[in-house]
Amino acid sequence: MPHRPAKPAGIVPLDLTHHDRLGPAVDEAIRNNLSVLEVTGDTLWTASDETASIERLVSADGGASYGDHRTFKLGDFFDLPEPDGEVDVEGVAADGNWLWVTGSMSLARRKPKVGETDARAALDRLTRVKTDPNRWLLGRIPCLASADGAHALHRSVTLADGTHLEAACLKMSSKGANPLTKALRADEHLARFLDVPAKENGFDIEGIAAAPGPHGVARVFLGLRGPVLRGWAVVLELEVEMGRHGRLRLCEIGPDDEPYRKHFLDLDGLGIRDMKVQGEDLWLLAGPTMDLDGPVAVWRWPEGLLATDQDVVPRDRLVRVLDVPHGTGFDHAEGMCLRRLPGESKPRLLVAYDNPGKDRQHDDGATVDLDLFDLP
Repeated sequence: MPHRPAKPAGIVPLDLTHHDRLGPAVDEAIRNNLSVLEVTGDTLWTASDETASIERLVSADGGASYGDHRTFKLGDFFDLPEPDGEVDVEGVAADGNWLWVTGSMSLARRKPKVGETDARAALDRLTRVKTDPNRWLLGRIPCLASADGAHALHRSVTLADGTHLEAACLKMSSKGANPLTKALRADEHLARFLDVPAKENGFDIEGIAAAPGPHGVARVFLGLRGPVLRGWAVVLELEVEMGRHGRLRLCEIGPDDEPYRKHFLDLDGLGIRDMKVQGEDLWLLAGPTMDLDGPVAVWRWPEGLLATDQDVVPRDRLVRVLDVPHGTGFDHAEGMCLRRLPGESKPRLLVAYDNPGKDRQHDDGATVDLDLFDLP
């Protein structure tokens, strides 16, 4: 039986800076390609998957809208293989004094241009697969409240108790790899998909969630848009600690000392587009692995944070919370966050869309409306 999409309880405008004032690296409105959402206090974090930056907005009206846009360039925090290249940011997650960020770690096939009439040129573009090494970013940045109450990112900072925090990431190669994807080259389920482009059921990270782990180690969960294996979506679980020379290091937590654990989830054949932690539960935004409009649904994995072994999580251990509306060729849900404001008894869900419909876009060329959903 088809599921009926939920109706938004309201809209939340984001007032982003017009792209022509953000420098030559930004050639279209950021609002057209929002891929992530996260909230820390009155601060909202988002990003475009076409840039190499994190965007910060602040609410001055209790969360009814967000503005005061500031851009934080990822190259100011990490030594990227290509300082001017895109990162394809597909996940951000707040965890205490840290903001985690991940790229897709995926290959990308070029596509024919809109209105392409030269068949040979179109075929040539479809044969080319590109590797942007910045996409293999997995790192964390100190994220602290400023004197004005807004949160800001720091490359290096020392807290009042003497604790020193420093931005760090997994080591990336100039050819597109990091310690995680190198380890996955030997994985019996996922290895073959590392050479398949995103949106073709290839390896493609599109969600991250983070929580404290044992002995100061961070637990990080990566949600894969692809591959989906015989209808089962994949979540990779990591334990990450500070290594040498300002690098992050993966702990050996798999059954054969792999630096990851695998969890397979029955999300009705959908891949994962975003993830969030709520208590001991993991929330997942799920959508098509291929380049399709929908369906899109929000799922809850009860006590997902309590998982200690690799697992196959069947449909009856998951909760389909609500279905998110989508358009035809527009309004593709890409990012979500759970937001509880003062006076609210439970959190509500905020959703951002890639390629937003015209009715979401304000005439200023910078502002876009997000959907706010009540949760059942």
